[in-house]
Amino acid sequence: MKTGGVDRVVIVVRDIEKASKSYSELLGISFWDAGVREDFGVRAMVSWDGGIELISPTDANSEAARFLEERGEGLFGVIFKVSDIGEARARAEEKGFCVTGEVDCGLPAGFKMFKEITLHPKDTHGIVVALVQSERA
Repeated sequence: MKTGGVDRVVIVVRDIEKASKSYSELLGISFWDAGVREDFGVRAMVSWDGGIELISPTDANSEAARFLEERGEGLFGVIFKVSDIGEARARAEEKGFCVTGEVDCGLPAGFKMFKEITLHPKDTHGIVVALVQSERA
């Protein structure tokens, strides 16, 4: 498995509209509204050109809501590019990392292929780490 560096950082925020506007104005980037992810209890907005994903809790029992309550707004996780998601998953499990989920929400805008797995923060020093294999259209 080959890694390709950081794909994007995930930042948990209270007001996703305000945060996306701030980052857009500061960095000159655009955001794609990924909508509400019921399985994670968040609303997400992604800037593919900026390498930022903003999430805001929609469920008070979600991991993002607990993070926000305990730590406040800030860095929630990092997503790394990999060349083969199946190999990446096998390696993570072989090394004792707990895979907590797969993101399969269809293809984000501008992608021909997109597969992502999430690792538990207890195994990754307190932040969510995800591995993604993607191919832009």
